[in-house]
Amino acid sequence: MSHHHGGHGPSHGHGGPEGHHHHEGHHHEGHHHEGRGPHGHGAGGDEHRGPPDSGFLDLEMSKVMYAEAAELAKEAGREIMREAIKARLRERIGAELEALARVAADELADDLLANLDIEARIESRRQARQGLDARLADALRKK
Repeated sequence: MSHHHGGHGPSHGHGGPEGHHHHEGHHHEGHHHEGRGPHGHGAGGDEHRGPPDSGFLDLEMSKVMYAEAAELAKEAGREIMREAIKARLRERIGAELEALARVAADELADDLLANLDIEARIESRRQARQGLDARLADALRKK
């Protein structure tokens, strides 16, 4: 049995003679379509159906998807570590961190409220100045 039987090299893991264990039940010749089924596209002798490069395209897509999965796995690992770090910090210095956070939050809130107050005062002065022309005209008319 020759090494390159499937036509697209040993990259599928079915390259050697021992790679064809899933075909034990029947003979190859005349029964190619039976090789699919539970084995999907990657099974040993099936690449000859469809365009010759369809197996290659499937392989490329699986590589792309695997790279994506590897990236997600790293992100998930970072998330788990972040959660563990948060839990440990909360356990050890949670009260101190919360006290610091409250001080910072109060400072921000006070700044914001002061700014809103200043804006409101400026707006009321602007409205008062708009009435100035009318008051001046009124004052001159009464003389």
